[in-house]
Amino acid sequence: MTMLPELPEMLDGYQRALDQGLLESYRKKRWSRRGEFTAWLAEENLPDLTLDQSTAIFRASGGSRAAEFKANPVEEIRDTLDFLLYDDVKLEGRFDECAAEGGGFKLMGAGKEFASYVLCLQDPSLFAVWNSNSGRLLRRTGIHKTSIRTGPIGIQYLDALDCLARLRYSLGFPDYMALDEFSYVMARRGSPAKANG
Repeated sequence: MTMLPELPEMLDGYQRALDQGLLESYRKKRWSRRGEFTAWLAEENLPDLTLDQSTAIFRASGGSRAAEFKANPVEEIRDTLDFLLYDDVKLEGRFDECAAEGGGFKLMGAGKEFASYVLCLQDPSLFAVWNSNSGRLLRRTGIHKTSIRTGPIGIQYLDALDCLARLRYSLGFPDYMALDEFSYVMARRGSPAKANG
């Protein structure tokens, strides 16, 4: 795949943000506890997941509706995470049930951002975070399918994942955590020229 014309400039801006330490706070909040979180989310440990632990994961995902999320019974949170991460249903079906309004495993206060973050925590080489930052980045780079905005949310996630995979490949990133950080910088810094500070 050929590199999009704007990507080298965007990568320069991202590198400057890294060099200036502008990602440290975001990285700490978002990914520094990944090892701890994945241990909590391991299939054998899920039955012991506490409300405080699940809320910590929710906050790290960027969730802003913590009071709503904490109103979910912890048993329902465990069931949702077990279904999302370990059920045999196809990815799009699991995502749909967990992120769509009216989905059988939809948690109050949580949506596609939380579901995709949890998937990315489990395997950042396979699953991307899908949120407003990554959506904006796809539109900005032109790697965007109109189908991302139509159909069941599980199918939309597969379409977003396909586009994000192409973008990750073009950028040469080792995993989707790096792409998430890149999306964050591009959303905060605006155009590559602004990345100079």
